[in-house]
Amino acid sequence: MLTIKPTPDYDAILRWNENKDEAYLFQWAGTTAYCYPLTKEQLMRQSAKDGVTVFMAYENEVPIGTMELCDIDPVQKTGRICRVLFAEEARGKGLAHRALSALCEKVFAETELERLSLRVYCFNLPAIRCYERLGFLVTEYFEEADSHWNNYAMERKK
Repeated sequence: MLTIKPTPDYDAILRWNENKDEAYLFQWAGTTAYCYPLTKEQLMRQSAKDGVTVFMAYENEVPIGTMELCDIDPVQKTGRICRVLFAEEARGKGLAHRALSALCEKVFAETELERLSLRVYCFNLPAIRCYERLGFLVTEYFEEADSHWNNYAMERKK
């Protein structure tokens, strides 16, 4: 059974980053929250920030992924999903889709938010397909100095 909980499992997140390089961290976490190498202190500091909720996805009580909700704007009724990472053994099984779907449902049911947005690198085709199946649409394209990191902004309405 898949569940999501607003309680970070720092040890699991650190395990998923073992033996990974700086580009791996940059791909799932962006450039502002963490510095390579990732530490528990960084994870704790990020999850303690006002307006940040780190969710963990579990399959049969085993942690399989993490997703963050941040940048909530109560006036515009918007929020952003960011820093999405799923364990390698959980990929390709539809678990990320189910967890993100549960997160979207939870946010729309329990808050007054009407739109969720996210950013995704253009090369991350599995993630883009997952987000599209959840109803996210590309709203903007960002070209970076290093074209490898070009990315899309995507948005979903309630």
